[in-house]
Amino acid sequence: MASPAAVAAGLRAIDSIARQLAAAGADKAKAVQLDEQIEPAWKQIEDTVKTNDMNSYLAFENAATVLENAATNGDKAAATNGSTAVTAAVQSYLAKYPG
Repeated sequence: MASPAAVAAGLRAIDSIARQLAAAGADKAKAVQLDEQIEPAWKQIEDTVKTNDMNSYLAFENAATVLENAATNGDKAAATNGSTAVTAAVQSYLAKYPG
């Protein structure tokens, strides 16, 4: 299990990556490169998030799928939706577990 501080830092990093991915727009190469950074960061904190808050865990998993598909397809609207979902999940989780 990751420490609360590590989870908070990891979630903020994922949120930042998701925002950058949304900003990449139709630049598929950049979006895919950014998307590939999410999973390694998520793996370090995933079990802790899942144990602490299943709703946040599911929200992150769903948002990650949206972001991955958006990156692959160069879909800026979907990337924006995925990024917005990540931000909401980060805010919700950190409100309960501030780290």
